[in-house]
Amino acid sequence: MGKLTYVNRRITGIKLAQSIQRDIQKRIPKPGEEKKLAAVQRDPVIELDISGRQLGPEGIVLVCDSLWALGCTKLSRVEELNLSGNDLTAACLRPLRRALSVCPDLRDFDLSNNVIKVTTLDDMKEWGHFLEGFADLKCLRRLDVSHNPLGDIAVEILFRTYALECEIFLPYNLSGTKKIDSFDEPTDVDYSIEGFDIRSSGGHLYLSSHPAQAIDGEGGVVDGIRESKVSVNTISTQSVGILSSSPESSTDSSHDLVELHGLRGIPYIVLSDIKATDLSAMWLSYIITEHPLPADLHPHLPPLKEGPLAATLRKYDAMPNCRGIILSDNPGITPVGQRVLKEAEERRDEDAARVEELFTNGQGRRRSSAVSDMSIEDLSWRNSIGRTGTKDGPANLESWSARSRKLLNDERYSLDRTRAKIQLSVLREKGVGASLLWSRVMRLVVVSRAILLDYSGPIRLDGAEPTLQIDMRDCSARSSLDSTFRMSPDTPPATNDALSKKVSDLDLSATGPTQGAPNGRNVPGNLPIDVWMKIILLAEDSDDLTTRSQRLNIFQWARSRASITSELKYLAESTETQTRRVIAKVKGLAYEL
Repeated sequence: MGKLTYVNRRITGIKLAQSIQRDIQKRIPKPGEEKKLAAVQRDPVIELDISGRQLGPEGIVLVCDSLWALGCTKLSRVEELNLSGNDLTAACLRPLRRALSVCPDLRDFDLSNNVIKVTTLDDMKEWGHFLEGFADLKCLRRLDVSHNPLGDIAVEILFRTYALECEIFLPYNLSGTKKIDSFDEPTDVDYSIEGFDIRSSGGHLYLSSHPAQAIDGEGGVVDGIRESKVSVNTISTQSVGILSSSPESSTDSSHDLVELHGLRGIPYIVLSDIKATDLSAMWLSYIITEHPLPADLHPHLPPLKEGPLAATLRKYDAMPNCRGIILSDNPGITPVGQRVLKEAEERRDEDAARVEELFTNGQGRRRSSAVSDMSIEDLSWRNSIGRTGTKDGPANLESWSARSRKLLNDERYSLDRTRAKIQLSVLREKGVGASLLWSRVMRLVVVSRAILLDYSGPIRLDGAEPTLQIDMRDCSARSSLDSTFRMSPDTPPATNDALSKKVSDLDLSATGPTQGAPNGRNVPGNLPIDVWMKIILLAEDSDDLTTRSQRLNIFQWARSRASITSELKYLAESTETQTRRVIAKVKGLAYEL
């Protein structure tokens, strides 16, 4: 009775849903039904196959209500749920999430070949809540939403949900590898290497990604460029707390069990034929670099029995690209989109190789050591030139810009350049409206500038301050590292003498009594700055699409007239380049992982 298959039933739609409801209710023993209770306890596993039966929105509600009632008894475990080919829409995601909340043992969820499309605000809300519901699932091996017209917005929401999830710490057993001298120490240590943290505890290493950044030519951070560091420090109290929560042992002595959860813990996410374009490929490139390989997640999942699912997973493993994230059969993805996916896989492999090298040799090479060191060193040198005002300053600045451009054109940063190429292409063809994040960032910049311009006091959110640094001096000779992301880096920027004259004639210095005014008095209505920031966020970002650090950077950029100077210097460039520069300055091109 554990496997309930309805593929060959003659009835479909709402009538079949009523039949399924009756069958599931038979597994819910009533008080006094001792024999039924004993039978359910002997065979608690349920595999439900309702593929191709056109349940529709009404039928899926009946099925999900039955699954929810069954899950509340905690007597049965739903391990497989196949709902492919049932004409399900985005409106069906709410009852599905309710049913999944009581099915923590689900191992395979097939939602393919339906008509789920994310276009309206309600669709976006339901899709986002549906994806958040996977945080309750601990054993899921595959999520298949292929052959649904989801679109780019759905993939962006998937990326945002993924970014908001808690990180998963995977243990790496040191047995069989050359022992590292640092592990002779009795205390646990924290290795911080570009792109990830490696923490040791009890003879194992726990891997977790962390954000890293490199300074650009204007004191900001270049999007996608990471500065790598190798350091050994005593593990922090927070890290100890995370490690101590990991299980002590498992039935397999070579692995510690780790509680997997959410999208980060699913080995295979299938997104074939979902009307994806290069924009979707770009969003997924951020996930691919962070997502563990299926082979790293399998040891922490229940054993997989032989059958159709095992054969399908082996087929996925044989695919050359997108290991774990399956994005095949999407004709809207051009060769540029295919390249960004391939380069994301290469970066993930590079990170994995660096971890292995650390295990075996006790040291790790820095992917961007030359670029990061040169960027910081040249930035300090260039700032000193600007302060001294020597005659050969412009020549040195030009030399610095050329060296920076050459370094960034290194093949190690091909992934970041390909992402930038897609961003420029999307902005040119569709504008900021193609992305929820980009349009939100630009609205926040515009509204914040109208209110906060020339505000000179401190800006804080939850005790944090902006990380964005803006040079208040005239930067007419400045060349940003971000300029290397032009479509044709070797082509000199377009010039417009009339435009340059208008820009040079503008007086961008603050005027009026608000300049140098006491903190909190140079904003409309003399309201405290904290109140105005809350008003701005409630009006333009009430659903918290941006992070705290992005908001702080936006407020910092919006209040400065030096940022207006920078934007005016972009006017000779294309509209999409201007837009991308502003979004990149406030770190709003992607969700923070």
